[in-house]
Amino acid sequence: MACMLGGCSPTINLATPEPIKVDVGVRLDVYQKTAPTKAKDEQSSLQIAANRRLRSGEIQSLKSDRVIGEDRDGYLDIRTKPTDAKYLAYAQGVADAENADRSYLYLSNAQSQNKPLESIEREYAQLWSDRAFPGEWVQKENGTWIQK
Repeated sequence: MACMLGGCSPTINLATPEPIKVDVGVRLDVYQKTAPTKAKDEQSSLQIAANRRLRSGEIQSLKSDRVIGEDRDGYLDIRTKPTDAKYLAYAQGVADAENADRSYLYLSNAQSQNKPLESIEREYAQLWSDRAFPGEWVQKENGTWIQK
């Protein structure tokens, strides 16, 4: 009867003749980090800004030669294809590089301002159109191209 009331658990001795030794190797590295995307974005933004500054003279020259123009979505477009294949490849390369940088810039602004990408593209398209010099190609909202 005593076993039922108090339980019939056997006694277990947990004592050891010597203390238990445990060898634990611990390495603790402490780093202070900024968000990796923020640091990468800042580096990328600085590089893109530098690239665009270096490219601006080439773009203006191509605009002045009436080879490229500003489209309604904020990107450069070849308007008059040069007959010289090397010059055409050069113009296309400059336009493609600038458009890639603008795409990054627009996407970054859309994310930071929490706006649709198309809205940012249109805002920049208006900016580039307003800044165009007389005679440069710009695309109107309806898709027609004019020389400003």
